[in-house]
Amino acid sequence: MVFLKYIFVLFSITAITSPDVAKAPDFEFVLEDGTTKKLSDYQGEVVYLSFWASWCGPCISNYKKYHEVRTKLESMGVVLLNVSIDKQKENWRKSLDKNIVINGVNVHGSDLDLMHTQYQLSSIPLYEILNKKGEFVYLSETYPRDIFADFQKWLDE
Repeated sequence: MVFLKYIFVLFSITAITSPDVAKAPDFEFVLEDGTTKKLSDYQGEVVYLSFWASWCGPCISNYKKYHEVRTKLESMGVVLLNVSIDKQKENWRKSLDKNIVINGVNVHGSDLDLMHTQYQLSSIPLYEILNKKGEFVYLSETYPRDIFADFQKWLDE
């Protein structure tokens, strides 16, 4: 599994600055079909949250590079929630149409200011993992690590 060699890039999880905040801040987003949902709608599921934008080269490169890893996570039952922070919704839609195939649920953030503040989106890509309670969880710090085992543990909780 060659892709595991570079897995640290995909899962370089950024923590929220306030260590006493365990619950992920809720926000609203628009799905590809135009319907609106909230992050809290996915409570009860393990969510791999990925913030990206159509103009972000590293974001698009990671989606291509780690497609196989993401496919396995999705088949395990992890919700891959890909949140575009493009200012123009049209740019997000065009990118999905022409650039890449991003497996998972592709959405556009409705309140970008709120997301930038609550998730401290000073740079992207940014990845977060949420357990079934909607709380931030982090991959094991032991090496070598099996990220799939970490996800399975959260799925089994």
